[in-house]
Parts: sequence; structure tokens; C-alpha cells
Amino acid sequence: MAGDVVDETDADRELLRELGSVLQRVAPLPPDVVRAAKGLFTWRTVDAELAALAYDSLLDDDAALARSVAGPRIVTFEAGELTVEVEVDDRPSGRRLVGQLVPAQAAALELRRLTPESSGAISTTADDLGRFLLPMPPEVALVRVRVVLADGRVVESAAIRL
Repeated sequence: MAGDVVDETDADRELLRELGSVLQRVAPLPPDVVRAAKGLFTWRTVDAELAALAYDSLLDDDAALARSVAGPRIVTFEAGELTVEVEVDDRPSGRRLVGQLVPAQAAALELRRLTPESSGAISTTADDLGRFLLPMPPEVALVRVRVVLADGRVVESAAIRL
């Protein structure tokens, strides 16, 4: 019956609590998923626009088959007219994020790890051609890229494991 309001009883609430308890024991949320969810609320600011994941070479079947095993991972985020293209470059000297803003423009950037023990962010700037380079943690981590454009617009990437 569409439009009918169903009142939740004490018995319904108790059943939901029990079900939640069973699910927590049988299929608990992974700790990094919980941290990422908390990070979405604690790090995001009201003025930041979320840049959605548009492409990930790790997930795109054709690209994953075509690139070599040692090839870099390429990820693209989009927010309105702004595209943030990044490549994870694993080198013997360390991992780094090589990136490009499209359209090309100068901007301030941050790479932030989404873990409770992380302190601060790694910062850099994109040059007038939109190019930037960020050192990365040695291990794969859940991160976000934050871009502050010259006009004050703030764009944050979706959280991603890089």
C-alpha cells in the first residue's frame, strides 16, 4: 500500500539491534572502510567540490590487459570542467604521484592519507601548465587529492587506495 505510514514498534527496534549485532559479528566492516567514511566527514569542507573517479587503469579491463605489469597506474578525477589526471610512479627511490590539471592552470595541491595516525598532508603546487609532482607514502594507502585553484575554488578527489 503505497503512501501508508508504518509505525516502528519497540519490538521492531529490538529486532534491528539484534540483526545489527549479528551482522557485526559475521561480516564486520573493514577498518579502512570505517576510517574512510569518518574521513569523508572530518576532512571535507563545505566549500570543497567532490571530484568523482572517472577512470582507473586498475579497474578498466581493456587498459589493465593492455598495460604491462610494471606500468604505472593512471587515475582520473572530474569535477565540472576540471579534470585531475594522476599517475602512480613506482621508482626504486620511492613512490610518487605525477599529475596534470586540465585545463592547465596553477593551483595548490595536497595529498592526504585517510588514516587516524596520519598527521597533515603532503603539499605542492601545479605550475601554469597544470603539472605537479607529489611524493607518496611507501605503502599503498587510502588517500585524497585536494586542489585549490587560483580563483579560490576547492576540489577534492574521491577517496582512493593508491
